[in-house]
Amino acid sequence: MISVLIADDHQLFRQGLASMLKAFSQLKVVGQAAHGAEALEMIAEYPPDVLLLDIEMPEVDGFMVLKKLRKSNLNTKVLVLTMHHSATFIKNIVAAGADGYLKKDSDQEVLLNAIEQVHKTGAYYPPETTHLELESLKEKNKPVEVTPREKEVILLIVEGLTTKEIAERLYISKNTVESHRQNILLKLEVKNSAELVKYALQKGWV
Repeated sequence: MISVLIADDHQLFRQGLASMLKAFSQLKVVGQAAHGAEALEMIAEYPPDVLLLDIEMPEVDGFMVLKKLRKSNLNTKVLVLTMHHSATFIKNIVAAGADGYLKKDSDQEVLLNAIEQVHKTGAYYPPETTHLELESLKEKNKPVEVTPREKEVILLIVEGLTTKEIAERLYISKNTVESHRQNILLKLEVKNSAELVKYALQKGWV
């Protein structure tokens, strides 16, 4: 039996996924985490065979979870569940330590296959991954386009505002700010806020 831990900050999605997985006798959901810190605590106490991980979570995001897990000696395999499917995103999660990824709108049979394969072989990537890699090669020379909202978020990050402060300034939720921030990092291919500030300075945005 494959033990599975679900880490996602959306309660309805998390509970729905757990309920769906209970239909498969070869799987056992051993826990649910609402954010990265909680997931790491659960893993430390009872390491699951497979972690189903959302990337965009409050407090400690999925990238930090991946990095911390890869520094440990645990054999937990990590399957990232996401709505992102760009080649840049795939490259970044693999570099951070993911063993595979699956789109959140996949059906349950595909999910079951992904869990079994990542547990058995240590890797799972959907068939369209190769296509995305080819598209990435075609787009390398295209200029990066930042939306007006993303530009606002970047400038506020440069000012040193926290996620909460940015959310209040722009009248959006903290989760939306984090989503924008992650999309910006992926789009500009920078690793953190410090590199983002450097990028903004080089572009003359500030």
